[in-house]
Amino acid sequence: MSRIILICSVAALLAAYAAESANAAESADKTTWAQARLACADVGTDPGSPAFGECVFDLAQSLWAEQNVSEH
Repeated sequence: MSRIILICSVAALLAAYAAESANAAESADKTTWAQARLACADVGTDPGSPAFGECVFDLAQSLWAEQNVSEH
């Protein structure tokens, strides 16, 4: 009986950790995209233009790649 309780407790801890990790990753992703939007607007790209979308996408991808390279 105590094995079942232990296994359930470990499973619950793992599930909680996975949910927390997913929330942290989502928050970091939102921050990266927000920073990219601000940077593209700061250099004068019109937020309504196709160039703005390209700028944001390219910059967000570059930021993501740089952050992931530095973590490894």
